[in-house]
Amino acid sequence: MTTPWIALVPAKPLARAKSRCAGLTPDARRSLAKAMLTDLVGRLRDVPAVHSVVVVTTDPEVTGLALASGAAVSGSGRTPGLNGEVGEALEMVGGAVPAAALALIMGDLAGAGTADCATALALAARHRRAVVGDADGTGTTLLTLHDAADFRPFLGPGSLRRFHAAGYHDLGVGPSSPLRRDVDTVDHLLSLPSHTLGPATRQWLAAFPPGGPRSDPSTHERRVGAL
Repeated sequence: MTTPWIALVPAKPLARAKSRCAGLTPDARRSLAKAMLTDLVGRLRDVPAVHSVVVVTTDPEVTGLALASGAAVSGSGRTPGLNGEVGEALEMVGGAVPAAALALIMGDLAGAGTADCATALALAARHRRAVVGDADGTGTTLLTLHDAADFRPFLGPGSLRRFHAAGYHDLGVGPSSPLRRDVDTVDHLLSLPSHTLGPATRQWLAAFPPGGPRSDPSTHERRVGAL
């Protein structure tokens, strides 16, 4: 029997989103964060084993975007900070659908398609708790657990090592997988093959750059043209 999943996607307030995308205007950073979140929610909703998608946020604009994309929303603001918000959301949704397993997926995995997510969740179903690290091997892009009580507030710099030490199974996702390539900078986005990007992110790139994203526009234009 296929394990049903609830996929939770944490999302920063748009005013603080993609702050490491140097050279982008505030509006460009906001619209990029919205595009990637829209695409990921849509892709997760297409995974047959995903019962529902929940965006974890306290931002009214993100809330509206999530609801319009077919996701539910969790975020009371009572426990500030990423770990507090995620922990509260896991407890809430875990209690609502006790039979479902829980997956925490970062919202800036711009290249992660429906098949990538489905494969990872099928592997994770065999383990009580599991983790996927980012391309640097230090951060976390995907976290799965069957009991909200197993969550540990380690999200942030150096989280992967701490989750391993806490007994989270490494799913062994290969270094080239889009599940390991979160987008923190413009270069991260431009390094992803265009065919792996969702429609909203491709549309954002087509309108790019709004005001010029980099100090060397000629280099950037060559890279965008190669996508």
